[in-house]
Amino acid sequence: MKNSKYSTIVFDLGNTLIRFDHYIAVRKLEKRFNIDQKRTYELFFDSEITRLFEKGQITPQDFHKQASALLGIDITYSEFVDIWNDIFWEDEGSCRIARDLKKDYKLFLLSNVNKVHFEYVQGKFDILGIFDEMILSFKLGAMKPDRAIYDDVVAKAGGDRSKLIYIDDREDLIKASTALGIDSIKYEGAEKLALTLRDKGVI
Repeated sequence: MKNSKYSTIVFDLGNTLIRFDHYIAVRKLEKRFNIDQKRTYELFFDSEITRLFEKGQITPQDFHKQASALLGIDITYSEFVDIWNDIFWEDEGSCRIARDLKKDYKLFLLSNVNKVHFEYVQGKFDILGIFDEMILSFKLGAMKPDRAIYDDVVAKAGGDRSKLIYIDDREDLIKASTALGIDSIKYEGAEKLALTLRDKGVI
């Protein structure tokens, strides 16, 4: 191991390893159904049903029914899922760093994600295969920045939070993990991440 201070590197998924843009799906639905982009985006990204779905508290079929009803559209479950899933692409730089880190560290994935998106990403991108543990909101029933999800990461890593580094693109989630004593890095591109990891003696 290159640095005995750390044993586990924890990566966020969305817009850290795998980029996404909900507007890709929003524009497709707008074009087909002539519905408002802003309202559709908020429903997909920051709504109560989205949070319930990402906590695993409603099924994919329930999410489809509720989202369709709220948007006032008539769309089959299969077509809805195809449009809703087709929003992801790999961040090649961060994935390359993660694969390099795998040689010397345990790797954990920590993500607010729903079942449908996770299964799609898992099937499409092989990067998920490198992780030793995956702590997922829809399985745990808790979402970042809930303390419970960070505590689960620490417990799975052996209980010593000082041996963790956490990488996430969202400032609010970085602040939450830092407040719990976890060394955290805001993801602002692969080049900057590599420099920060070098400064910490990780690579």
